[in-house]
Amino acid sequence: MTTEPGDMSWLEEPARTTYRPDARPSEADLRAGLAEAPEAPGRAFEESTGHGEHRDAGKSQGAAGEDRGSSAAGDGAGGGGSGRPRGEIWEDCPVVPLGVHGDLSYYLDTKGQLRSVDNHSLDKIRHIFGGRIGLLSAKYPSYYKNGDPKPGAFDQAKAATAMVAASTERGVWSPVGKVRGAGAWLDEDGRLIFHAGDEVMIEGRWRSPGVYGGHVYPASDPVPRPAKEISAEAAAEILTTLESWNWARPDIDPMLTLGVICAQQIGGALDWRPVTWVTGDQATGKSTLQRLLRYLHGGSSGLLQASDATEAGIRSVIGYSSMPVALDELEPDDDPKKGKAGAIIRLARIAASGDQILRGSTDQKGYQGNAYSCFLFSSILVPPLPPQDRSRLILLDLNRLSPDAPKPKDDPRRLKALGATLRASIIGRWDSWAERLDLWRGSLAAQGHGGRQADNYGTVLALADMALHEALPPDELMSSWARKLDVHLSAESVDVGSNAEDMLVHLLSQPLDVWRRGQKLNVASWIAMAAKLPRAPEAIEAATAENANTYLAQFGLRVKGRDVNAELCIANKPLAGLRSLFEGTPWAEGVWSQAARRVTDAKSANMTFARVPSRGYAIPFTSIPGLLNAMDETGGVSQRREASVPPDMEDFV
Repeated sequence: MTTEPGDMSWLEEPARTTYRPDARPSEADLRAGLAEAPEAPGRAFEESTGHGEHRDAGKSQGAAGEDRGSSAAGDGAGGGGSGRPRGEIWEDCPVVPLGVHGDLSYYLDTKGQLRSVDNHSLDKIRHIFGGRIGLLSAKYPSYYKNGDPKPGAFDQAKAATAMVAASTERGVWSPVGKVRGAGAWLDEDGRLIFHAGDEVMIEGRWRSPGVYGGHVYPASDPVPRPAKEISAEAAAEILTTLESWNWARPDIDPMLTLGVICAQQIGGALDWRPVTWVTGDQATGKSTLQRLLRYLHGGSSGLLQASDATEAGIRSVIGYSSMPVALDELEPDDDPKKGKAGAIIRLARIAASGDQILRGSTDQKGYQGNAYSCFLFSSILVPPLPPQDRSRLILLDLNRLSPDAPKPKDDPRRLKALGATLRASIIGRWDSWAERLDLWRGSLAAQGHGGRQADNYGTVLALADMALHEALPPDELMSSWARKLDVHLSAESVDVGSNAEDMLVHLLSQPLDVWRRGQKLNVASWIAMAAKLPRAPEAIEAATAENANTYLAQFGLRVKGRDVNAELCIANKPLAGLRSLFEGTPWAEGVWSQAARRVTDAKSANMTFARVPSRGYAIPFTSIPGLLNAMDETGGVSQRREASVPPDMEDFV
């Protein structure tokens, strides 16, 4: 028998026969029964019912909204009879099963909330069904011994059996990567979806929380919605307000901040979420700016804002949402590796690209999830950050406000209305986003700024442009901004550097005292002496340019060649001297060789260091920042410098 799509007759119970212990079916009867048995539901059934991809929106209309559950069907109706649709507790049930994972069954309750259940107790079922006892008692009546139904009561065992069966029929399912809380998101076709907590905007239409396009949008606390009308005047007014702060770069920072605010409003829909850090001394308006952000995002329900938070606390509050995070007074930790600031910054790094988070737990089950929030920090000082974090950072520096500076307008109702209109403008113009972002990234790339810089600045400039203008930007405007940013981004590239440059800077700055007495000079001075660089020390105690390599070799270092053609040789093996120089750093225990390999023009070769053989890397002096700079007799700087170092970024030796 071939089952047609939508035909559930194969699930009907067979006719019952009287059971007799002494009656055994003959072989002929068994063969006849097998020949007449219904076929298992094939792909046509799965496609017609949605069971083959049970996370997609189905056809049933549950109480929590359209397409909340699949119309896949199975056996057992109501109290266990026939006709229960597969994958549903009963037809048009207001509770939608999602699937099972381990000991847990997942449902959307009558309010559309995501619920995980490991024990289908009487109270748990009652709570999931929102106290609809009349509905439960009608589907699963409970009886007195005389056969009369108990008023206001339901059969917990039958209800639990149907719930477990329905969720099991949905298949294995876990919320990781499939649940989307409040905030902005993208569907499979790149269209923007906005989840306001109590409703979800899909293709411009508000719908109830539920299952749409393979993702679950559960109900949660309502968040601020976009305004009903689009207006570029709102973005222009916000930009004017931002210009009242005394920015270090007044020609670009207000526009960047506007773009950051836009990114915060739709973080979950972005491929890249820039991390922003606002820094400045006291009385520069950092806290006032934080208050402005809170109002523009519609209040505390639209922005997670705190001045004392932990990484675990932030994760627990964000949950499955993509709501923005703004933290004030995140000052450097005494121990960056163990402090809470370091953990929060790592979370912001993960959220920038929406990567997965894996954590252990005391119950051995662990935590697994994703972060899609756009982070902004403010503090007097910025903690020391590794290159992978610095490259993700948009740094906005504030100067002190003059005593007669006008106070920014921060009327809450006005700012909330402006923020709602700004949100509506971004959503309403989303169709132009992909093309607009490509244009801005291309303009920055034409100035030589790709990679993370294009991700950061291309994203915020494109968003600010989209909020201000409906039309795509002209080439002249983008080229002007790219040139304006160029000088700042060039200096920023030097500041950010790379892990390899950080390793070299650390190594060159370490003091060497071979005999543990006398004058201590750093590694850079010893190297300069060995290579006979201009203004290098002529001798240190008994060491001279001729025998400096003898002493450097005890630390796994050597200099090959002279002057600008010289090379620094670094051993790969964890020699005792090198281990002491890198102790307590990310490059300890031989990891320095990995960083050395990444230095421009580094070459691997066999070497000997104080009669200890080791492979190592020979790094040209021209690839070592600052090593060839020297101060002349008059206190000026010699003309020899690396092309990559801007004229105002001198490193005197």
